[in-house]
Amino acid sequence: MIGVNMNKAKEIWRNKIRAERTAELNKLDVEYMRALEAEDSIKQAEIVVKKQALRDAPSDERIDNANSPEELKTLDIVKEIVS
Repeated sequence: MIGVNMNKAKEIWRNKIRAERTAELNKLDVEYMRALEAEDSIKQAEIVVKKQALRDAPSDERIDNANSPEELKTLDIVKEIVS
């Protein structure tokens, strides 16, 4: 039986998250600038939290705890953060 190298699969998944979050971080940069211009400190704070969560996404412990590629595929961390 052919096995899956889970360490490699986890690293591939982290790289996928890194690629996905780039577009979202760019959108949040625009939103932040608009909130800054509007002097909306509440919106600014919300955006800062989301941006930090996106930066931390590749380190999500659920990736380390996954035991199969199928488990990794259920993790849509970027979508969870921006929704």
